[in-house]
Amino acid sequence: MQEKQDDYCFDISKDPYNYVMKVVFGRWKPFILHAIDEDQVTNFARFSKQLPITQKVLAQNLKAMEQDGLITRTVVPETPPRTEYRLTERGKSLIPLLNAVYDWGWHVMKEEGLPIDTLGEMWHGYREKEEEKMLHPYKGT
Repeated sequence: MQEKQDDYCFDISKDPYNYVMKVVFGRWKPFILHAIDEDQVTNFARFSKQLPITQKVLAQNLKAMEQDGLITRTVVPETPPRTEYRLTERGKSLIPLLNAVYDWGWHVMKEEGLPIDTLGEMWHGYREKEEEKMLHPYKGT
């Protein structure tokens, strides 16, 4: 069987790098994934305490990550209803990759003498955790 000429052309839309960039490395997705991993299970209101993100953008990101199989969404039948988010096995498999990317960035930023976010350092073990700051990172700001 003879392959078509187009089969040899680079198609960025079909490239795994492009897929990973879309699915994993949107502006907020690494932070959301890490937050869910940190908490094991979390809810919509908790994100607003952890991340400076609008509800609309958060909802869009959560919906996309659910569609991509990275998280599960469970509505808990309470009054009022509560929605919980957990990482799927696919989502959990990304955490070592995200940690490696963070570690690389942290080391390069240190070498360059660039300022590094203290909360991120706490989350990733580069600084001693201060529970009050981690639970309420925007309190007083």
